[in-house]
Amino acid sequence: MKNIVALIVAGGLMALTQQAYACPGKMHGPNDACPKGGGMVQQMDKNGDGAVSLKEFSTFHAERFKAMDTNKDGKVTSEELDGLHQGMRSQMKSMRHMSFEQMFDAADTDQDGALSKAEAEKGMPILFARFDENDANKDGKITKDEVMRDPRPMRGPGMMGN
Repeated sequence: MKNIVALIVAGGLMALTQQAYACPGKMHGPNDACPKGGGMVQQMDKNGDGAVSLKEFSTFHAERFKAMDTNKDGKVTSEELDGLHQGMRSQMKSMRHMSFEQMFDAADTDQDGALSKAEAEKGMPILFARFDENDANKDGKITKDEVMRDPRPMRGPGMMGN
């Protein structure tokens, strides 16, 4: 029972880490609120119909489970969860004092000056949540210039607007 509760908590933490400061969708003024479900619905909704089916939900969380199961034995132990939490804490701590440019460059693993969806998802979840909106030329990548055109402030560890 303890492992099930820990697994649910870890899954929730992983989801909240990505969504903590993300607010997808068009925002027009300082009083606009994030829609309920925000980035999580957008991330899970693979067919783009604005809703999450049980299959989409299950697929999304199965992928998260695989990531948590570091020894790939089909089970997640408290040690694996502790490692995940420690990794998340370390990543958040290291990102806290980074500028936007430093974070962008660190996430740009192929160093081509732009972020693919995969690079944004892994290195800059806030940008991933807004990826399609920021990809002005619809080439499947976002550049610093495209991101800087977004009038909404970026909030989160090491991001502008803190």
